[in-house]
Amino acid sequence: MSVFAPVSILILAMLIMAFLQLTPGVFLLFSHYSYGKFSRKNASNASLFFILGAETSTALVFVLIYSLLSSLYVAPVSFTDNLLVWIIAGTMIAIGVIFPFCYFKKGRGTKLFISRRLAKDFDQKTRIIKTRSDAFVLGFVASLPELIFTIPVYIVAATQIMKISDYSTVRAMLGLCFILIKIAPLIAIHLTMDSGRNLAILQKSRVKNKQFIRVFISAIYLLIGILMIIFGVFLP
Repeated sequence: MSVFAPVSILILAMLIMAFLQLTPGVFLLFSHYSYGKFSRKNASNASLFFILGAETSTALVFVLIYSLLSSLYVAPVSFTDNLLVWIIAGTMIAIGVIFPFCYFKKGRGTKLFISRRLAKDFDQKTRIIKTRSDAFVLGFVASLPELIFTIPVYIVAATQIMKISDYSTVRAMLGLCFILIKIAPLIAIHLTMDSGRNLAILQKSRVKNKQFIRVFISAIYLLIGILMIIFGVFLP
């Protein structure tokens, strides 16, 4: 089978990771408070450690899932390839259907699916962070509540990377691209804040694009599920 289908699905999975909003939302708050109470240099350094924490978290989850699936593929399995295709494809389609209704909460702002208690906890932590290690930890945990949406995406990405190439070097490069695409919005925010632009401009952009993000991500989930069913691309 051509690599076109798995490459296309992998790119779509990357787009989901790039457009999810929880980590960028926490990072915006963190940057706002950091640049308000620290010097520009210290705030910039703290932001870089937040990004490093987010990257580490993404890499850890990806490596764990990739390793688990790799061990599954070399061990005897009691279920068929088609069943696995339908399970993961059905999960992606189900998330695509419910995503527009549950990811963003009702209202004009960009409140997300997390509980108000957790949102307040994130807000408090962004206010009190004083060290780089604190920033790293916040970046590490910021995306964890979003795993309910991203675990299937990690699984899809890992399996498609395995299908694209048998060479470990190629797989490693593709895995690295998947990890880096997750932090690309954070780097963009960091560069914007470092250039002196106001948080309000970035937040207005998030509010303006909320409906687009909601529909766009939902459509990608659905498309991945449909493509997986059509091409049967799951197991190597």
